Amino acid sequence: MRLWSLPGPSHFLDQAVAALRDGCSLLLPVPAHGLNGLRKALEDRLHFDGWNVAPVVEDDGGDPVEQMFSALGLDDGNQRRTVALLRQRLDPGQVVLVDRVLPCSWSAWKQFIGEYEIASRSIGMCERPLIVLFTEGVALLEMPQTAVALRALAWNNVVGELDVLLFVTSLLRNGTRPGYELRLVRRMISRLALWDLAVAAYLIERNPEDLFHPAVVLNDALRELGMPAGLDRTWQSGGLQCFDDVQCAHPFLIVREGDAQQELTMRLWAAQATEVLPALELQRRNLVRLMRGLVATPIDVAGIRYCDLNDMEIGPLSYVAHRQGLSDNIQRTAEKLKRLRNKLAHLDALDAIDVFDEKLYQHSTTDD
Repeated sequence: MRLWSLPGPSHFLDQAVAALRDGCSLLLPVPAHGLNGLRKALEDRLHFDGWNVAPVVEDDGGDPVEQMFSALGLDDGNQRRTVALLRQRLDPGQVVLVDRVLPCSWSAWKQFIGEYEIASRSIGMCERPLIVLFTEGVALLEMPQTAVALRALAWNNVVGELDVLLFVTSLLRNGTRPGYELRLVRRMISRLALWDLAVAAYLIERNPEDLFHPAVVLNDALRELGMPAGLDRTWQSGGLQCFDDVQCAHPFLIVREGDAQQELTMRLWAAQATEVLPALELQRRNLVRLMRGLVATPIDVAGIRYCDLNDMEIGPLSYVAHRQGLSDNIQRTAEKLKRLRNKLAHLDALDAIDVFDEKLYQHSTTDD
Protein backbone atom coordinates (compact mmCIF):
# COMPACT_ATOMS: atom_id res chain seq x y z
CA MET A 1 0.00 0.00 0.00
CA ARG A 2 1.39 3.39 -1.02
CA LEU A 3 1.90 6.09 1.59
CA TRP A 4 -0.33 8.58 -0.20
CA SER A 5 -3.28 6.21 -0.35
CA LEU A 6 -3.36 5.95 3.45
CA PRO A 7 -6.05 8.04 5.18
CA GLY A 8 -3.75 10.46 7.04
CA PRO A 9 -1.42 11.38 4.16
CA SER A 10 -4.33 11.49 1.72
CA HIS A 11 -6.18 13.91 4.01
CA PHE A 12 -3.02 16.02 4.27
CA LEU A 13 -3.01 16.43 0.47
CA ASP A 14 -6.71 17.30 0.62
CA GLN A 15 -5.95 20.06 3.13
CA ALA A 16 -3.17 21.44 0.94
CA VAL A 17 -5.40 21.57 -2.13
CA ALA A 18 -8.21 23.13 -0.09
CA ALA A 19 -5.87 25.91 1.04
CA LEU A 20 -4.86 26.60 -2.56
CA ARG A 21 -8.51 26.74 -3.57
CA ASP A 22 -8.95 29.38 -0.89
CA GLY A 23 -6.31 31.48 -2.67
CA CYS A 24 -3.54 30.89 -0.15
CA SER A 25 0.09 30.25 -0.88
CA LEU A 26 1.43 27.39 1.21
CA LEU A 27 4.30 26.54 3.52
CA LEU A 28 4.68 22.78 3.82
CA PRO A 29 7.33 22.10 6.49
CA VAL A 30 8.59 18.51 6.71
CA PRO A 31 11.28 16.98 8.94
CA ALA A 32 14.76 16.32 7.60
CA HIS A 33 14.15 12.58 7.97
CA GLY A 34 11.12 10.36 7.61
CA LEU A 35 9.27 11.64 4.57
CA ASN A 36 10.02 11.47 0.87
CA GLY A 37 7.83 12.29 -2.07
CA LEU A 38 5.51 14.97 -0.72
CA ARG A 39 6.29 17.41 -3.50
CA LYS A 40 5.75 14.76 -6.19
CA ALA A 41 2.53 13.60 -4.56
CA LEU A 42 1.10 17.12 -4.40
CA GLU A 43 2.28 17.90 -7.93
CA ASP A 44 0.56 14.77 -9.26
CA ARG A 45 -2.60 15.63 -7.35
CA LEU A 46 -2.66 19.18 -8.74
CA HIS A 47 -2.11 17.96 -12.30
CA PHE A 48 -4.91 15.42 -11.86
CA ASP A 49 -7.25 18.15 -10.60
CA GLY A 50 -6.45 20.37 -13.58
CA TRP A 51 -4.33 23.05 -11.92
CA ASN A 52 -1.85 25.11 -13.90
CA VAL A 53 1.38 23.94 -12.27
CA ALA A 54 4.54 25.80 -13.23
CA PRO A 55 7.86 23.96 -13.57
CA VAL A 56 9.24 23.07 -10.14
CA VAL A 57 11.79 25.46 -8.74
CA GLU A 58 14.68 23.82 -6.91
CA ASP A 59 16.17 25.99 -4.17
CA ASP A 60 19.83 26.62 -4.96
CA GLY A 61 20.52 28.88 -2.00
CA GLY A 62 20.52 32.14 -3.97
CA ASP A 63 18.17 35.11 -3.91
CA PRO A 64 14.60 33.74 -4.07
CA VAL A 65 13.35 36.36 -6.53
CA GLU A 66 16.27 35.75 -8.89
CA GLN A 67 15.75 32.00 -8.62
CA MET A 68 12.09 32.31 -9.50
CA PHE A 69 12.63 34.52 -12.55
CA SER A 70 15.44 32.32 -13.85
CA ALA A 71 13.87 28.92 -13.18
CA LEU A 72 10.53 29.91 -14.67
CA GLY A 73 12.00 31.79 -17.65
CA LEU A 74 10.07 34.94 -16.82
CA ASP A 75 10.62 38.19 -18.73
CA ASP A 76 11.58 41.05 -16.46
CA GLY A 77 11.25 43.68 -19.21
CA ASN A 78 14.58 45.11 -18.07
CA GLN A 79 12.93 46.13 -14.82
CA ARG A 80 14.35 45.44 -11.41
CA ARG A 81 13.28 42.00 -10.34
CA THR A 82 11.02 42.35 -7.32
CA VAL A 83 8.38 40.30 -5.57
CA ALA A 84 5.64 42.57 -6.93
CA LEU A 85 6.94 42.18 -10.50
CA LEU A 86 7.15 38.41 -10.04
CA ARG A 87 3.51 38.27 -9.00
CA GLN A 88 2.58 40.26 -12.12
CA ARG A 89 4.53 37.97 -14.43
CA LEU A 90 3.00 34.76 -13.14
CA ASP A 91 -0.20 33.53 -14.77
CA PRO A 92 -3.49 33.94 -12.89
CA GLY A 93 -4.23 30.83 -10.84
CA GLN A 94 -0.81 29.36 -11.52
CA VAL A 95 0.89 27.30 -8.80
CA VAL A 96 4.66 27.36 -8.40
CA LEU A 97 6.26 24.59 -6.33
CA VAL A 98 9.57 25.42 -4.64
CA ASP A 99 11.27 22.25 -3.48
CA ARG A 100 13.64 21.55 -0.57
CA VAL A 101 14.10 24.89 1.14
CA LEU A 102 16.73 24.06 3.76
CA PRO A 103 17.56 25.84 7.03
CA CYS A 104 20.59 27.54 5.44
CA SER A 105 18.38 29.43 2.97
CA TRP A 106 15.18 29.64 4.97
CA SER A 107 15.69 33.21 6.19
CA ALA A 108 15.66 34.59 2.63
CA TRP A 109 12.64 32.50 1.64
CA LYS A 110 10.77 33.49 4.79
CA GLN A 111 11.17 37.15 3.91
CA PHE A 112 10.22 36.41 0.30
CA ILE A 113 7.01 34.53 1.11
CA GLY A 114 5.95 37.25 3.55
CA GLU A 115 6.38 39.91 0.88
CA TYR A 116 4.65 37.72 -1.69
CA GLU A 117 1.66 37.25 0.61
CA ILE A 118 1.27 41.00 0.96
CA ALA A 119 1.56 41.46 -2.81
CA SER A 120 -1.17 38.83 -3.34
CA ARG A 121 -3.81 40.43 -1.16
CA SER A 122 -5.03 42.81 -3.84
CA ILE A 123 -5.79 39.94 -6.24
CA GLY A 124 -9.01 37.94 -6.15
CA MET A 125 -8.74 34.46 -4.64
CA CYS A 126 -9.33 32.66 -7.94
CA GLU A 127 -6.85 34.83 -9.83
CA ARG A 128 -3.91 34.73 -7.47
CA PRO A 129 -0.78 32.97 -8.66
CA LEU A 130 0.22 30.82 -5.72
CA ILE A 131 3.52 29.57 -4.35
CA VAL A 132 4.12 26.41 -2.35
CA LEU A 133 7.35 26.21 -0.35
CA PHE A 134 8.47 22.77 0.81
CA THR A 135 10.82 23.36 3.73
CA GLU A 136 12.94 20.51 5.02
CA GLY A 137 14.39 20.47 8.52
CA VAL A 138 13.21 23.99 9.37
CA ALA A 139 11.81 24.26 12.92
CA LEU A 140 8.08 24.82 13.23
CA LEU A 141 8.71 27.83 15.46
CA GLU A 142 10.33 29.48 12.44
CA MET A 143 7.11 29.36 10.44
CA PRO A 144 5.29 32.70 10.02
CA GLN A 145 1.76 33.15 11.25
CA THR A 146 -1.18 32.35 9.00
CA ALA A 147 -2.14 35.41 6.94
CA VAL A 148 -4.83 36.40 4.45
CA ALA A 149 -3.06 34.73 1.54
CA LEU A 150 -0.69 32.34 3.31
CA ARG A 151 -1.07 29.16 5.32
CA ALA A 152 1.38 26.73 6.88
CA LEU A 153 0.56 23.04 6.96
CA ALA A 154 3.17 21.04 8.85
CA TRP A 155 3.81 17.33 8.49
CA ASN A 156 2.98 16.57 12.10
CA ASN A 157 0.28 14.28 13.48
CA VAL A 158 -0.39 13.13 9.92
CA VAL A 159 0.43 9.42 10.07
CA GLY A 160 -1.47 7.68 12.85
CA GLU A 161 -2.03 4.17 14.07
CA LEU A 162 -4.82 3.52 11.58
CA ASP A 163 -2.46 4.34 8.70
CA VAL A 164 0.26 2.04 10.01
CA LEU A 165 -2.23 -0.74 10.69
CA LEU A 166 -3.50 -0.54 7.10
CA PHE A 167 0.05 -0.49 5.76
CA VAL A 168 1.11 -3.46 7.88
CA THR A 169 -2.06 -5.41 7.14
CA SER A 170 -1.56 -5.00 3.39
CA LEU A 171 1.84 -6.71 3.74
CA LEU A 172 0.92 -9.30 6.37
CA ARG A 173 -1.99 -10.97 4.60
CA ASN A 174 -0.22 -14.25 4.00
CA GLY A 175 -2.66 -16.52 5.79
CA THR A 176 0.02 -18.09 7.97
CA ARG A 177 -1.47 -17.06 11.32
CA PRO A 178 -4.98 -17.05 12.78
CA GLY A 179 -6.94 -13.82 12.82
CA TYR A 180 -6.31 -13.01 16.48
CA GLU A 181 -2.55 -13.46 16.12
CA LEU A 182 -2.52 -11.39 12.94
CA ARG A 183 -4.32 -8.56 14.70
CA LEU A 184 -1.92 -8.67 17.63
CA VAL A 185 1.18 -8.77 15.42
CA ARG A 186 0.10 -5.83 13.31
CA ARG A 187 -0.82 -3.85 16.44
CA MET A 188 2.60 -4.49 18.00
CA ILE A 189 4.40 -3.50 14.81
CA SER A 190 2.35 -0.32 14.61
CA ARG A 191 3.11 0.68 18.19
CA LEU A 192 6.82 -0.08 17.87
CA ALA A 193 7.42 1.52 14.45
CA LEU A 194 4.99 4.43 14.91
CA TRP A 195 5.04 6.69 11.85
CA ASP A 196 8.20 5.22 10.30
CA LEU A 197 6.94 2.85 7.59
CA ALA A 198 10.48 1.72 6.77
CA VAL A 199 10.82 0.40 10.31
CA ALA A 200 7.36 -1.16 10.04
CA ALA A 201 8.35 -2.91 6.81
CA TYR A 202 11.48 -4.26 8.51
CA LEU A 203 9.52 -5.60 11.48
CA ILE A 204 7.05 -7.31 9.16
CA GLU A 205 9.89 -9.48 7.87
CA ARG A 206 10.91 -10.64 11.35
CA ASN A 207 9.46 -13.59 13.20
CA PRO A 208 6.45 -12.43 15.25
CA GLU A 209 8.08 -13.81 18.39
CA ASP A 210 10.91 -11.27 17.93
CA LEU A 211 8.46 -8.44 18.55
CA PHE A 212 8.18 -9.46 22.19
CA HIS A 213 11.77 -8.24 22.65
CA PRO A 214 11.40 -4.69 21.32
CA ALA A 215 14.83 -3.37 22.33
CA VAL A 216 16.55 -6.26 20.57
CA VAL A 217 14.52 -6.25 17.38
CA LEU A 218 14.66 -2.46 17.05
CA ASN A 219 18.40 -2.48 17.63
CA ASP A 220 18.62 -4.96 14.76
CA ALA A 221 16.51 -2.59 12.66
CA LEU A 222 18.84 0.27 13.56
CA ARG A 223 21.86 -1.70 12.38
CA GLU A 224 20.09 -2.77 9.19
CA LEU A 225 18.51 0.55 8.22
CA GLY A 226 21.07 2.91 9.76
CA MET A 227 20.64 5.90 12.02
CA PRO A 228 19.54 8.94 10.00
CA ALA A 229 22.10 11.72 10.15
CA GLY A 230 21.26 14.36 12.73
CA LEU A 231 18.29 12.53 14.20
CA ASP A 232 17.56 13.89 17.68
CA ARG A 233 14.62 14.72 19.89
CA THR A 234 13.31 17.54 17.71
CA TRP A 235 10.50 17.62 15.19
CA GLN A 236 12.68 19.18 12.48
CA SER A 237 15.19 16.32 12.59
CA GLY A 238 12.45 13.71 12.37
CA GLY A 239 13.01 12.45 15.89
CA LEU A 240 9.73 13.71 17.38
CA GLN A 241 6.25 13.47 15.91
CA CYS A 242 2.72 13.65 17.18
CA PHE A 243 1.23 10.21 16.67
CA ASP A 244 -2.53 10.25 17.23
CA ASP A 245 -2.16 13.50 19.18
CA VAL A 246 0.59 12.18 21.47
CA GLN A 247 4.16 13.41 21.00
CA CYS A 248 6.43 10.39 20.61
CA ALA A 249 10.14 9.85 20.05
CA HIS A 250 11.41 7.83 17.11
CA PRO A 251 12.17 4.25 18.22
CA PHE A 252 15.78 4.52 17.06
CA LEU A 253 16.37 7.37 19.49
CA ILE A 254 15.05 5.30 22.38
CA VAL A 255 17.25 2.37 21.40
CA ARG A 256 20.32 4.60 21.12
CA GLU A 257 19.63 6.23 24.48
CA GLY A 258 19.23 2.89 26.26
CA ASP A 259 15.49 3.14 27.05
CA ALA A 260 15.99 3.72 30.78
CA GLN A 261 12.28 4.53 31.14
CA GLN A 262 11.18 1.26 29.47
CA GLU A 263 9.26 3.25 26.88
CA LEU A 264 9.47 0.50 24.27
CA THR A 265 8.08 -2.03 26.71
CA MET A 266 5.17 0.29 27.47
CA ARG A 267 4.45 0.67 23.77
CA LEU A 268 4.45 -3.11 23.47
CA TRP A 269 2.14 -3.36 26.50
CA ALA A 270 -0.27 -0.81 24.98
CA ALA A 271 -0.49 -2.85 21.78
CA GLN A 272 -1.09 -6.06 23.70
CA ALA A 273 -3.68 -4.50 26.00
CA THR A 274 -5.62 -3.21 23.00
CA GLU A 275 -5.92 -6.66 21.44
CA VAL A 276 -5.57 -9.12 24.33
CA LEU A 277 -7.98 -7.60 26.86
CA PRO A 278 -10.99 -7.96 24.50
CA ALA A 279 -9.86 -11.52 23.77
CA LEU A 280 -9.70 -12.23 27.50
CA GLU A 281 -13.25 -10.96 27.90
CA LEU A 282 -14.44 -13.34 25.18
CA GLN A 283 -12.62 -16.16 26.93
CA ARG A 284 -14.20 -15.16 30.25
CA ARG A 285 -17.65 -15.44 28.71
CA ASN A 286 -16.72 -18.81 27.23
CA LEU A 287 -15.52 -19.91 30.68
CA VAL A 288 -18.86 -18.87 32.16
CA ARG A 289 -20.66 -21.03 29.61
CA LEU A 290 -18.50 -24.00 30.60
CA MET A 291 -19.21 -23.45 34.31
CA ARG A 292 -22.97 -22.97 34.05
CA GLY A 293 -24.77 -25.98 35.39
CA LEU A 294 -21.68 -26.96 37.37
CA VAL A 295 -21.82 -24.11 39.87
CA ALA A 296 -24.98 -23.31 41.80
CA THR A 297 -25.99 -19.66 42.19
CA PRO A 298 -26.29 -17.48 44.11
CA ILE A 299 -22.73 -17.91 45.35
CA ASP A 300 -20.63 -15.88 47.79
CA VAL A 301 -17.00 -15.03 46.93
CA ALA A 302 -14.89 -12.74 49.16
CA GLY A 303 -17.99 -11.30 50.77
CA ILE A 304 -19.75 -10.55 47.51
CA ARG A 305 -22.90 -12.45 46.47
CA TYR A 306 -23.24 -13.26 42.78
CA CYS A 307 -26.60 -14.30 41.38
CA ASP A 308 -25.22 -14.84 37.88
CA LEU A 309 -21.80 -16.21 36.97
CA ASN A 310 -21.59 -13.72 34.14
CA ASP A 311 -21.31 -10.96 36.73
CA MET A 312 -18.04 -12.43 38.01
CA GLU A 313 -14.64 -11.26 36.86
CA ILE A 314 -11.89 -13.69 35.92
CA GLY A 315 -10.33 -13.78 39.41
CA PRO A 316 -13.50 -14.89 41.23
CA LEU A 317 -14.29 -17.39 38.46
CA SER A 318 -10.85 -18.94 38.89
CA TYR A 319 -11.35 -19.10 42.65
CA VAL A 320 -14.71 -20.86 42.27
CA ALA A 321 -13.34 -23.30 39.68
CA HIS A 322 -10.59 -24.39 42.07
CA ARG A 323 -12.72 -24.35 45.24
CA GLN A 324 -15.40 -26.55 43.70
CA GLY A 325 -12.94 -28.89 42.02
CA LEU A 326 -14.14 -28.41 38.46
CA SER A 327 -12.37 -30.21 35.63
CA ASP A 328 -8.68 -29.71 34.94
CA ASN A 329 -9.52 -27.98 31.66
CA ILE A 330 -11.69 -25.39 33.35
CA GLN A 331 -9.20 -24.82 36.15
CA ARG A 332 -6.27 -24.43 33.72
CA THR A 333 -8.25 -22.08 31.52
CA ALA A 334 -9.37 -19.95 34.45
CA GLU A 335 -5.88 -19.79 35.89
CA LYS A 336 -4.40 -18.82 32.54
CA LEU A 337 -6.92 -16.04 32.00
CA LYS A 338 -6.36 -14.70 35.51
CA ARG A 339 -2.58 -14.69 35.05
CA LEU A 340 -2.71 -12.86 31.71
CA ARG A 341 -5.28 -10.36 32.96
CA ASN A 342 -3.23 -9.65 36.08
CA LYS A 343 -0.04 -9.10 34.07
CA LEU A 344 -1.74 -6.60 31.80
CA ALA A 345 -3.46 -4.92 34.74
CA HIS A 346 -0.03 -4.34 36.31
CA LEU A 347 1.32 -2.85 33.06
CA ASP A 348 3.48 -5.89 32.36
CA ALA A 349 3.97 -6.90 28.74
CA LEU A 350 3.14 -10.48 27.88
CA ASP A 351 5.63 -13.01 26.52
CA ALA A 352 5.21 -14.76 23.20
CA ILE A 353 4.36 -18.02 24.95
CA ASP A 354 1.51 -16.24 26.75
CA VAL A 355 -0.34 -15.33 23.60
CA PHE A 356 0.91 -17.76 20.95
CA ASP A 357 1.79 -21.11 22.54
CA GLU A 358 -1.21 -21.02 24.85
CA LYS A 359 -3.44 -20.22 21.88
CA LEU A 360 -5.44 -17.45 23.47
CA TYR A 361 -7.23 -16.92 20.17
CA GLN A 362 -8.96 -20.33 20.39
CA HIS A 363 -12.32 -20.44 22.12
CA SER A 364 -13.12 -23.89 23.56
CA THR A 365 -16.80 -24.74 23.59
CA THR A 366 -16.67 -28.12 25.35
CA ASP A 367 -15.18 -29.46 28.55
CA ASP A 368 -12.59 -32.27 28.67
